[in-house]
Amino acid sequence: MTASTTDYVNVITKMNDLGCLYPQRGLALLPVNFESASSIGDLLQTSETATIKKLFLAEGIPVDDIVDRNQRPPYIKNKHYEWVAPTLFVTAALYSQNPAIVSVALGVLANYATDFFKGKSGAHEVNLDIVLEKKKYESYLRVSYRDPIAGLSELPDAIREVNK
Repeated sequence: MTASTTDYVNVITKMNDLGCLYPQRGLALLPVNFESASSIGDLLQTSETATIKKLFLAEGIPVDDIVDRNQRPPYIKNKHYEWVAPTLFVTAALYSQNPAIVSVALGVLANYATDFFKGKSGAHEVNLDIVLEKKKYESYLRVSYRDPIAGLSELPDAIREVNK
């Protein structure tokens, strides 16, 4: 499994600057360019975002939108032999109350990615970023995963290590 960890922008500050909504339930799918967008109109989301949100909700995983319904960012379609997942944002409060939620969410993503690749030849890589709020409103870390689907099962352990 190949996962790298880097610092991430202050999410609450960025949300305030863009006019976004902080996820009250503790989990959100961030636009792919959240970190670099200069306005809410610049945001772009992966083509799978709505599907992943529906799958999470069906599994009882609380997920919030960071923009009002009428401000939803346009979708982008990636034409690669990899599956690009929406960026998963997990608040410190949610993780401290329910650390298993990340494992459940990753299981949903792994099942969806497995179905996505059925019948397709070539390498089946997943491209996934998870942004963890380490200290409420202050410190954020990005865990980036670029590997085959099978390695997703090891990612919760890596996240636990990062979140110590």
